[in-house]
Parts: sequence; C-alpha cells; structure tokens
Amino acid sequence: MSKNGISFFGDGAEFSHFGIAVESIDSSLGLNKIADPVQKVFVAFTEIHGIPVELVEPMNKSSPVSDILKKGGGGYHLCYRVPNLDFACEEARRNGLLLFSAPVEAVAFSNKKIAWLFHPVYGIFELLEK
Repeated sequence: MSKNGISFFGDGAEFSHFGIAVESIDSSLGLNKIADPVQKVFVAFTEIHGIPVELVEPMNKSSPVSDILKKGGGGYHLCYRVPNLDFACEEARRNGLLLFSAPVEAVAFSNKKIAWLFHPVYGIFELLEK
C-alpha cells in the first residue's frame, strides 16, 4: 500500500477511464462508435463532469458485456494506463488480482495492448499499455 492508497499495478499506473455497460450507445449523443471484434463490443468515449467514460455495448450475445447487462449493466470497470503491461499484470497478481483475459491488441486504443483482471473486493480492472 502506498502513502496515497492501494498500488495494485506498480509505479507509473495512471487512471484512464470508467467503463459503463450499456444496451446501446445512443446515436443522439453524437459519439464516435468504434467496433472492436476481438473484445466483441462497440465502444464510445465521453466525459461526465470531467471524468473520462467509456460506454461499452455488446456486439452480439456472445460478448462478455451481455452477461454484465443481464445483471443490470452500468459501471463495471476501472481502466489504468501502465508503462509496461506484463510487469503491471505480474504486480497485480502479487497483489491478489486474477488475470482473466491475457493481453491482446484493442482497436479502440489504436491497437495498444489491454488485459483484464479481477479483484474479489474491488471488481474488474482493465489495464492499457501506454
């Protein structure tokens, strides 16, 4: 634990965005909807009172986000940018997080790699390599 709280992912980790599962990204919002077939989702980015938000819509019924929506949807992950994804995943493992989706390239982030982790108290985290 750092003097400022918990440090799951090592030095250099920075907050990126808060992920919200939605049935459909409302076209009336004027957001650029990005298709990511690897993650089986459509995403769009916006801000709510200065907080970066990623809206995540399932691409089809096999999308992991479909299961989240069956439970009510809404906020479901925090994303952190990290300087070294492999190191951050190892740090996370040492800090009690489970890697449940190994690093892959993500269309929504210009093909930078992301990984998904779970903590039994804090929930789901996405890591995005800088």
